[in-house]
Amino acid sequence: ILKMSRGLGNPRLSTIAKCLRRRFPSRTSLRSFSLAPYPVVTVDVTGTMISYKGSVGEWYCSAARRVGIPCANYEAIDKGFKLAYKETSKKYPCFGANKMTGKEWWRICVQRSFEHAGYNVGEDQLEAVFQRIWSLFGSPKIYEVCPDIKPFLTWAKRRGIVTGIISNSDERYADGVLPMLQLTDQIDFFVFSKKEGAEKPHPLIFEAALHRARTFYGLEHLEREHVLHIGNSYDADFLGAKNFGFDAVLMDRWEDFDLEIMNAEGVPVAYDFLDVVEYITKRTSSKAIAFS
Repeated sequence: ILKMSRGLGNPRLSTIAKCLRRRFPSRTSLRSFSLAPYPVVTVDVTGTMISYKGSVGEWYCSAARRVGIPCANYEAIDKGFKLAYKETSKKYPCFGANKMTGKEWWRICVQRSFEHAGYNVGEDQLEAVFQRIWSLFGSPKIYEVCPDIKPFLTWAKRRGIVTGIISNSDERYADGVLPMLQLTDQIDFFVFSKKEGAEKPHPLIFEAALHRARTFYGLEHLEREHVLHIGNSYDADFLGAKNFGFDAVLMDRWEDFDLEIMNAEGVPVAYDFLDVVEYITKRTSSKAIAFS
């Protein structure tokens, strides 16, 4: 796939909806569409479907200032958050899995973020800050929907492709964030690490997605190689999916990866979902699949 657009504001993205609508406009049953190379496509969320408006440090500091805590060092909070997230994930994997609620997990992570950044926050103020942060990150205010994802989901639905989410996150994405961003109507199933007790690149989370597709969508004979996964993490998404047996495309919206290295390693790189469409359609003639 050729190197194309950079970032979400590229004019190329405004034409994607028109391009996708022109391709395969009629709705087709999956069972009758025998040439579909991938009856199932799974997608990561953050960095693939949506992105943050601003940094974590900016939002955390904004919440802190609202409760009277001077907080202007965004970079320190950003660094503190990365340390806290890694630390909390190691101590309580999969957002606490079935041992605690997602909210309890994030309360610990937020507290440790401020502590790592050098802020000494009292218990009452910390709880007030956390409640603001919890509300912010559960709202559409801080998220930006990548403009090509909805046209892609429409295109996939018209092709009869089953679409799913595989995300290292808690259930709030499915319960609140994604519905508020109007991203759930065209997605068939959701697999979140907290509920499954496994995180990408662990094979169990990909196994959960395969099980859903086979069990609930009439795809009992679906082979792993006929599932395509798209995500922006080389280790978690690309290698995780490939090692499990799925095919995979690495989403690189902001050109974080070295294209020469990726090409040398045989990694398909997409810069938006039109690239993904091209990847899928190029394989339509070479992967004839018949499900009966």
